[in-house]
Amino acid sequence: MNLNDINKLDLEQILVNNYLLKSIKKSEKSIWVISPFRPNELTPSFHISKIYKYDIWFDHGNGLGGKIVDFYLHYLKTDLKGVLKYFNNNSFSFQQQKVSNDILPPKNNYNVLELKKITSFPLIKYLDERKLPLEIVNRYCKEIHYKLNDKKYYAIAFPNNQNGFEIRNKYVKMCLIKKDITLIKNNQTQLKIFESWSDFISYLFLFPTEEYKNDFLILNSISLLRKNINLINQYEKIESYLDHDDAGKSATDFLKTELKSKVKDDSSFYKNFKDLNEFIINKNS
Repeated sequence: MNLNDINKLDLEQILVNNYLLKSIKKSEKSIWVISPFRPNELTPSFHISKIYKYDIWFDHGNGLGGKIVDFYLHYLKTDLKGVLKYFNNNSFSFQQQKVSNDILPPKNNYNVLELKKITSFPLIKYLDERKLPLEIVNRYCKEIHYKLNDKKYYAIAFPNNQNGFEIRNKYVKMCLIKKDITLIKNNQTQLKIFESWSDFISYLFLFPTEEYKNDFLILNSISLLRKNINLINQYEKIESYLDHDDAGKSATDFLKTELKSKVKDDSSFYKNFKDLNEFIINKNS
């Protein structure tokens, strides 16, 4: 990809898909967007004109403007070589991957390129929208860069016990490598059970003093509960925080039937919501 190829791209699509910014006012030739330089602004100040050969932008908050290459010169605070390197190394950033429902790709179709601390703005914004504190998430998750069907993507990765990863971003919900539970051990006799990593993080946000006083089991799929009942039974006390849908209620009933008085359903405080994460989203909105 050269500089001319970059300038031919759709700037609105880049900002919406990769920086999760909203197009507020839009017509055939004019688009107003929340500025990527000030993503928390309430009134859009970033204008894109579509009347020329290339998209032309102007930021009314800082007085900067130009073509797409000019935007990245300012946004990345780099030179032309830096812009080219960014685009050629991060072509995945300008594509949407639409995969959902815990699809597990065929093994030969993907490979993990990098695991690192979560730093990408779109992922941080995604976490913020779900009210999941980055400080807590970074203790248990990584930013994963991976190739799937010859295209590069990135997402939040939550590891499981089989060295697989639950993969999440705004567009994707799936598992890489192998589906399994995640058991977080703190050498405790009490176990707290969650269906998803986001519910687990939500719990730590609500009850930060509990982080090292319990062991935690994140099922990553409600279907994995039954096959791990013997593991769960090793604990003296079990508290469940499962979803309030039919599958979650059935799983809670199964736990109570199998393990009797050892199990406590502790989900009543978010009874009006589907799950714990939905509870904190509404609680903090």
